[in-house]
Amino acid sequence: MPESSRPSLDEIAVVFAHLADRVAAERARTLDPIVRLSMGRALIELKRHIPGLYTPPDVGAAAALASASADALRRGKLRAGLARALRGLSFAPHHPELHYLAASATLQLGAAEEAVRLLQHALWIHPGYEPARRDLEALSAFHEDAPTGAGAAGDPDGGQAPASRFEMADEDRQGDLWRDEDLEGWEHGETEFPPDDESDNRAA
Repeated sequence: MPESSRPSLDEIAVVFAHLADRVAAERARTLDPIVRLSMGRALIELKRHIPGLYTPPDVGAAAALASASADALRRGKLRAGLARALRGLSFAPHHPELHYLAASATLQLGAAEEAVRLLQHALWIHPGYEPARRDLEALSAFHEDAPTGAGAAGDPDGGQAPASRFEMADEDRQGDLWRDEDLEGWEHGETEFPPDDESDNRAA
């Protein structure tokens, strides 16, 4: 892809806003595959923009949404927590705490590979960010201790080489996954967060 056609940081922020809308609107037990692929693609493109060279659109809004996301996760509201973290990233795409919170929600929604990528990205932004480092080490240890071989309990991919599941995806592996049609029909504007009741956390 020519450098001139790479998405700007503002365009990546818009994608995070669209992802927040989509996550908040759904009620499935797991994340939509398009959401998972789009998050991975957004992280690849985001890494082309060096932290500190860009003034975030609204640091205050990002901080408020980080608090709201953390509160939702404490109460077990996984989709609300993820939607608020993604909305926060639309205001500050290089905010390590928001990547960490998104990873926490994503992991609990069954998307371990995307959670690892989010944790890795939080540490890329802020290598000293201890919560992300601690969780990434815990996930790595759990993965190393997990049963291997075909039919391993709880592992639908039993028998595959385990290392590949937690690698940071690169552009060649992702391919052209972030297409315009992936975003077609997504709502724009402010996220309508799901109500804080049991219906938004059927996976918990």
